[in-house]
Amino acid sequence: MTEFDYILVGGGLQSGLLALALRERKPSARIALIEASDRIGGNHTWSFHSGDVPPAANTIIQPLITAHWPQYDTRFPNQSRRLNAAYSTISSDRFADVVSASLNRDGCRIWLKTPAVRLTHNRIECADGTELSAKCVIDSRGPLESPTGCGYQKFIGWEIETDRDWPESAPVVMDATVPQIDGFHFFYTLPFTKRRILVEDTYFSDSPQLDRPQIEQRIRDYLSARVPDWRIIREESGVLPMPWRSHPNSLPETPSETPPETPSDAPIRGGYAGGWFHPATGYSFPVALRFALAVADVSPELARNAIATLARRLTHRWKFARLLNRLLFCLVPPESRWQVFARLYRTLPPAVFARFYSMEFAVTDAARILIGRPPQINFLRLLPFSRSQR
Repeated sequence: MTEFDYILVGGGLQSGLLALALRERKPSARIALIEASDRIGGNHTWSFHSGDVPPAANTIIQPLITAHWPQYDTRFPNQSRRLNAAYSTISSDRFADVVSASLNRDGCRIWLKTPAVRLTHNRIECADGTELSAKCVIDSRGPLESPTGCGYQKFIGWEIETDRDWPESAPVVMDATVPQIDGFHFFYTLPFTKRRILVEDTYFSDSPQLDRPQIEQRIRDYLSARVPDWRIIREESGVLPMPWRSHPNSLPETPSETPPETPSDAPIRGGYAGGWFHPATGYSFPVALRFALAVADVSPELARNAIATLARRLTHRWKFARLLNRLLFCLVPPESRWQVFARLYRTLPPAVFARFYSMEFAVTDAARILIGRPPQINFLRLLPFSRSQR
């Protein structure tokens, strides 16, 4: 049986960040990364605000960045705003290249097309019969399973090339000047160059279903109003959970003890399936990075304690984010949800957004987010709202 210091199961964002943090802070550590598909990183675009990256992690994240802007825009009916705050993007191709190179050394190895079928805190068995052992096993596979009490951020994105310059030079993280359909509806655009752009049609919806023909037609209509011709060079899509109830098996909900559903011999759970994401945005990057740093700063034997300590520090922020989701999805009518975000982007300073997105917000920040004139409330939704708190 091959032995390692760390076995990272799953080849997505969480395991990749863990590998990079461990390689920087523990260069002699023996690391195995196990992925069921034929590549790590999947087909994704990860974007983040400058405040999402602690200064101590800059050297880990900088090699991953494929595009960077000093500011970004938001647009709502009769309202637009430019925020002078840095915004960056990581492509899955760059992510795969950097992570693969970091593990291309003696004592480290990546297994592709190798599903893990049995896991404990110090051992895994793969579908092909491979058995590996380690001082620390971290399972970061897959999405949150069968969430209840949940809204969704869902999207389809096209990366396109055009023959004419795109009309904006900065990212537009929310363009909600479009018809409000299926909840809060907005477009998200990233101009990588003047003629290569990612355009995503996004919904904060009650349903996880993606109506591809309808959404793709809306993307065509949006593009036609801005450039006459384009070519699709890549497509991505996703459905991210925005829960207002906690997932019963997630470590973040019960950080001071092993969850009763999880055997004591279980591996550490990372990523979405472990609850390590921002409930109010659906994004995982800021929390996944902090998870990786917490593991890399201690010995493999102390990793579980370090993660429990991090979870305790974040618990009240997770609860507040779920409260925001409960208000948005259970109380505000779908067609009025855009007004919540319009108010936030009209009134809050960039520093508050930075702390909120990075899960580093204070009680005073939470108060500023909550206080303000609410959108019109449909009182018929008060009963399901009250039930959602149970």
